[in-house]
Amino acid sequence: MPQQKIDTHQHFLPKLYIDAVGLDILNAAMPNGVAPTWSEEAALAMMDENGIDVGILSISSGPTIPEAATLLRKCNDFAADLRAKHPTRFGSFASLPLPDIDAALKEVSYSLDVLKVDGFILFTNYDGMYLGDPHFTPLFEELNRRGAVVFVHPNQPPHEIPRVAPASVLEYPFETTRTATSLIISGALRKFSNVRFILSHAGGTLPFLVPRIALSISMMPGAIERVGDPLEAFKSLYYDTALSGGKAPLSALAQITTPDHILFGTDFPFAPTAAIRQFGTALDHIEIPGVDMDKVYGENAARLLGR
Repeated sequence: MPQQKIDTHQHFLPKLYIDAVGLDILNAAMPNGVAPTWSEEAALAMMDENGIDVGILSISSGPTIPEAATLLRKCNDFAADLRAKHPTRFGSFASLPLPDIDAALKEVSYSLDVLKVDGFILFTNYDGMYLGDPHFTPLFEELNRRGAVVFVHPNQPPHEIPRVAPASVLEYPFETTRTATSLIISGALRKFSNVRFILSHAGGTLPFLVPRIALSISMMPGAIERVGDPLEAFKSLYYDTALSGGKAPLSALAQITTPDHILFGTDFPFAPTAAIRQFGTALDHIEIPGVDMDKVYGENAARLLGR
């Protein structure tokens, strides 16, 4: 067993968040029409059952948040209180009230200087702007100065969802791919190289599209000058295993990044406990050449997060 098992992709839903957003809206955002329930006790029980020592909490993507700066400050404080209560069990990725850059910068200072958070969660797009958009430059300048960790989580795309499957099935992995590609092609990933980006769900579809994207970058005027070596850009990103506990996605990750950039994640409570057990069993029995699963489970995240 690994010396420490760290779940970098674990969400929380405090009552203050549910009350502010509205349960009906949260239900409507789910594929089955029912938002998951969350409690401190349920999170600890899931962690104990699956041998997880530490869960890094974040507010998952959802509907537009009313009075975002006020509400997300309360959520960040809630996570900090939970960490203080269980200092060896919980950490947090703080939420930022984007696309308001000034408010986000204030929350960065408060979260790092007062709450001592592990990093930040950013969504793949805000009002249709993906993370490589110049709108986010002042934020990334500050996060780069501080050497921050940024956990990138998909949210609803800014276009109509094709009537094939709920957004979380296909559009969410595509969203992660879009925003990662945006960061790379815009040159933001290279410019803000002190920011450590974690991509949810094994990078969405990104690992399978690396050859195609790299070729396209080489053909786009001025792109190579901004990007540098595209393969090094993909390699520099971190990727979690949430909902991706299979040989195909992990084998693909092993081809595009170094083994120490693969992190364990569950997606609790949006992934039900039965699914977490199923993916956990798959991970326990996967053998990928060059990938040490003990390090994936804990050591890689411990090094990244300074734990």
